[in-house]
Amino acid sequence: MKNSFKKSMVLLFIAMMGFTMINCPGKKSDDTALFLGLAALLNQPEYTVVMTGTLKTSGGLPIKDGKVTIADSSGILSSGQSALSDFTTCQTNSYVAAAGAGALDGEFVISFRLTSLTGTLTMSAVEAVGADNTTACTTVTNLASTAFTNSLGDGTLGVNIDLSNRTNVNAFPITAAGYSVTVKSVNVFVKGEYPIVSPTVGENVCDGRRLLGGPAIKTGSITGSETWSGGILLQGTVFVESGATITVTPGTAIFGQRGSSLFFKQGSKLVSNGTAADPICWSSAASLGSRFPGDWGGIVVIGTSGASRASNTEGTTPQGYGGAIGSDVENLNMSYNIVEFAGNEVAPGDELNNLSIYASKSVLSHVQVHRGLDDGVEAWGGSGTWSNLLATGGLDDDFDLDEAFTGTMTNLIGHKYPSSCGGSFSTDPHGFEMDGTDATSGAGSSCASGSLNRCTNPTITNVTLIGAGIAGGQGMRLREGFAGTINRAIVFGFADAAAVSTTTSGTYPAVSGTISNLAYENGKTTAITPTGSTTITVTPITSDGSTSNCGFGDSKPDYRTISSLSGTYVGGASTEWYRDWAVFRAR
Repeated sequence: MKNSFKKSMVLLFIAMMGFTMINCPGKKSDDTALFLGLAALLNQPEYTVVMTGTLKTSGGLPIKDGKVTIADSSGILSSGQSALSDFTTCQTNSYVAAAGAGALDGEFVISFRLTSLTGTLTMSAVEAVGADNTTACTTVTNLASTAFTNSLGDGTLGVNIDLSNRTNVNAFPITAAGYSVTVKSVNVFVKGEYPIVSPTVGENVCDGRRLLGGPAIKTGSITGSETWSGGILLQGTVFVESGATITVTPGTAIFGQRGSSLFFKQGSKLVSNGTAADPICWSSAASLGSRFPGDWGGIVVIGTSGASRASNTEGTTPQGYGGAIGSDVENLNMSYNIVEFAGNEVAPGDELNNLSIYASKSVLSHVQVHRGLDDGVEAWGGSGTWSNLLATGGLDDDFDLDEAFTGTMTNLIGHKYPSSCGGSFSTDPHGFEMDGTDATSGAGSSCASGSLNRCTNPTITNVTLIGAGIAGGQGMRLREGFAGTINRAIVFGFADAAAVSTTTSGTYPAVSGTISNLAYENGKTTAITPTGSTTITVTPITSDGSTSNCGFGDSKPDYRTISSLSGTYVGGASTEWYRDWAVFRAR
């Protein structure tokens, strides 16, 4: 009983530390005060609200260069919440077209935690200096976060929640003078309501059920090599400096506070190897049942293995990467890892991903990226040897390659969850999005540009991509300079084309990649003619499990290809290599 009690207490400790930036560990030999504090926390009500809305002018037209922030005005926000804001979406360049039915322009998504069902919050809105609704979206999305300082004024966000109707948008009336807001959807979740059935080993690790004692807290810069085990709590942006290696042991659970992220600078290394029986999990520090895409920033790894340009990473503190290859050494090695609920937005169109890999030489095996706000895995340049990768429930692209990435990728599965599971999809949530070069890399029609290879050229084998019919989503979007090969792929359930080849304005290397042995949904188009193909009319996997119940049921997905498809179209799962260690619950 004593160990069971401590295991339940560590979950509360993680949640409590997720609300505060204060580190008060107390004496290791006496947990009494901690347990009393955690018990008090357990008894406090808490309601997580996920709100999607559209920021508009007082005349009702969407504000495409805006930012919305929520602050407390009546003491009803749970403690420790900061950066409760979101930039609005800019999708069209036409001010008039942006007001059309179903347009995403001006859309924002904010999640916040309340201690009361009633009260008021302050909602502030700003526009960017030097931009307006006539500004091209390519310009808006490249603005720095510091440009958003033109105040439109403060408004009042009312709270009047009825738990018998948790999706009622009228429970959150908004009053403002200098702007208006249309609330498009809300979802309310109650702390302690976590109806998971038959959790997997990975879900037990990610939910802290296998931990004893409080977590080790990591902040600031790490300058020496460390071995991480047990529970780890990230606060703020944590930098691993050059020369340091972080080694993570099997069964370790790392939790990120809201707004936290982990950056591995050039010259550092992450070695994180779990097992099927003891996977390693990187998750949100929010309460069980109240974790959502974008809770924290995820993992960012920067190497010296080159990219088609020299640039800066995403994030609140961008770091340099890319250009010519330096010391081409492996700096990322992961196996049996789960990275979930990451991808917070730090500037318009600038979201971190679950796993961001810049100019790195990486080895990934049995790695799952789950419920990310942006991409599951995105790589800019560098090279990789990747196998058995699972991307589930993400809100943008499952796998994204850019800026002359090379390497081999085998056994890939991407699986979109229905919109009812929560979160706001991007305007173009694809299975693959793969670019050879970048718009700022300079014009040219050849893959070679001086000492830099300007084309993304991976060898990809055995792929299953399952969509959820989300508007704008394509199975494979292959763009300028993609020169790779894709063989034995299954694409089903996307709203738009199964595979497209497109080039933005300007002169870039043509898409020269090839697709072989493609099984795709009947009625969908493919702009790249595959060598060998078949069309399918039913879900090509054995079972999507309890996805319709957002992963909370007792049935787990079985991604093995249905028997009516031949071995040529085996997809990403000839065996259940993800069984038992992967996670599937949506929050």
